[in-house]
Amino acid sequence: MSLINKIYLIIFLNILVINFFSQGLQLKFSEHISYSVNYKPISCYDYKNQNVLFQINKKNKFCDLKVNSFDNILKNKNQFNILIKNEKFLCIRLFFDKIYLFTSRNTGNITSLIYRVVDLKSNISEAIELFSEPNKSGYPSNYIVSKKSFKDNFYVIAELPFQSGKQEDLKTITISSKMEIINQTYNKLELVFQSSRDNKIILSNDGEIYLLKKYWEKGNNFYIYKLGQEIISEREIKLKNKKIAALDYFFNPKGELVLSGFYSSQIRYNYEGFFLLKYDSELNIIHKNNFFFSNKIIDEFKSSKEIKESGFGLDKFIIKDFSLDSSGNYFLMSEQLSKTKVKNELVWNSKGFIVIKFNKNGNYIWGSPVPLVQQSENISFMGIFTLNNPNSIKYYYNNLSNLSLRKGTPAEYGILNYTGTNEVGFNSSGIPEIKQISINFPGKDTEKYAFIPKQLNPLSNGPSFFIILNEKATNIMLGMVK
Repeated sequence: MSLINKIYLIIFLNILVINFFSQGLQLKFSEHISYSVNYKPISCYDYKNQNVLFQINKKNKFCDLKVNSFDNILKNKNQFNILIKNEKFLCIRLFFDKIYLFTSRNTGNITSLIYRVVDLKSNISEAIELFSEPNKSGYPSNYIVSKKSFKDNFYVIAELPFQSGKQEDLKTITISSKMEIINQTYNKLELVFQSSRDNKIILSNDGEIYLLKKYWEKGNNFYIYKLGQEIISEREIKLKNKKIAALDYFFNPKGELVLSGFYSSQIRYNYEGFFLLKYDSELNIIHKNNFFFSNKIIDEFKSSKEIKESGFGLDKFIIKDFSLDSSGNYFLMSEQLSKTKVKNELVWNSKGFIVIKFNKNGNYIWGSPVPLVQQSENISFMGIFTLNNPNSIKYYYNNLSNLSLRKGTPAEYGILNYTGTNEVGFNSSGIPEIKQISINFPGKDTEKYAFIPKQLNPLSNGPSFFIILNEKATNIMLGMVK
């Protein structure tokens, strides 16, 4: 190898694996791997000095996964596929220092919860049935696995088979680190079965299990239950004379369950205001706070004509993040996303996002609109993303308006940067401060890259993982951001 080629190789490897520093951001990129549009990246785990990426085939009704593992400097270690016929994919979980794949198997008579251990060298272990329930009138059970474990246990909710006109029932199952069932509790809810259920299992800092339910009856209705006991009480999450449209949640360091979101009018289901609620461990209300949007926020996203036609409220907004900073302040973020007709073609469109700040006592501090111009036929590069950094609440997005520039994305955004990335922070008054971020993506001169704005490990306390996709959607990199 000539001296010149050795120099180019050293430069390329340094670009590939060293850290990049951009206005305080520290980034690493993996080697490139091939990409298929049929596969959707769903999670990435930092596991035994390796970073393991999972992608799922969106067009296969059975379990069809692609697994890539990278070492601690993000060099490619291994790649394999997991294809399990006649089983439905449920989730991937990192419990007790092992990666578990959970699926369900419906034989017609029963529906079973199945698990396998993912081995990064030899693919997966043999299937083991963890739990099963008989089907009723052809309807199966559905299983929800907790996203976290607590000490030596994790939890599963078995949504029992649909029965028209009857009260919904379920089982809460406690499973040990030895993958043995150590407890199960049966509960019947006060609500009548719906064919489509929206249940979430949430775990407190002390290992208490709760069910958060969204129930449709003349609009969205929300309920919460404390599980793990034979008699459970139902708490409806509600505001006086206001209809909750959407919410998000977490447990703060005090162990209080904090819920925040948006409410609508009684007539329309657009966002007209926001709220924050706090509950103690027995679901007694500690704090209730709600406010209308200011004219400043509404006017940023709606003209007077639109307000006249569709009311005072934000249309097509979706909650994307609910975070707590190191000082105990709460930040709720919601992004506008819709489809718009441009030259007789439907394209994705975002007018921007809003951020609401509450102090540690749950009192409203400020609300700030951040207008954007995001429009694309492809939704892959659209959206707002955050990092695992409680010391500073900041938001990031791909600047798609650069794509309409005749000369392309400005050089200030970095090398091989397809869209350019912007950072949004806020001053003490809630005024947004937008900065360009310079990021040099490694690759060929004929390809450019951008973030897919969906974090792959939102529950982690470590670095944030993202997929970096090229403009032709033919290959990807794993990106690690601190």
